[in-house]
Amino acid sequence: MSENRGKFTSGTSIEQRPTTVNQRLAFGHWEVDTVLSSRSESRSCLVTFVERKARLLWAIKAPNRTAKALNTAFGKFMGAFGPQVKSITVDHGKEFANYQALEQDYQIKVYFCHPYSPWERGSNEYFNRRLRWFFPKKTNFSQVTTDEILAALELINQRPLKIHHQQTAIERFRACSD
Repeated sequence: MSENRGKFTSGTSIEQRPTTVNQRLAFGHWEVDTVLSSRSESRSCLVTFVERKARLLWAIKAPNRTAKALNTAFGKFMGAFGPQVKSITVDHGKEFANYQALEQDYQIKVYFCHPYSPWERGSNEYFNRRLRWFFPKKTNFSQVTTDEILAALELINQRPLKIHHQQTAIERFRACSD
């Protein structure tokens, strides 16, 4: 089951993202990515969201990595976090090709990393690795329940973070969103 995904090259570059977002001084700016099932098992994936300042991780299961599936997952995410979302930073994967609809529908800004530069979404990459503690590379996400995802997110978000002087991501998120 090979996947010919490709890339696209339009969108606002991360170079135009405000300094306050780059330095994590502003709340409400998220990094978004996908975590895949084993290639031979399923096309299901997790769409992951990390708030840059608080380092809160959220994930929503999607049936595949199409722009349509991503936009559906993003709608669910906005239903839960809408007031706390000002921008997102993504890579140039085809699942983000319909980014204009996200900008228009939700009045947010979408920034794109440079190609092959995952460190530009470093928090997302870090927390995706934390998710892999619970869902290793061979995981078939079509068989993972929402309760299993929520349990993993709670454990990850309840860990004290050195960068937050031992506050958890949930504690920091609540303090920032008040």
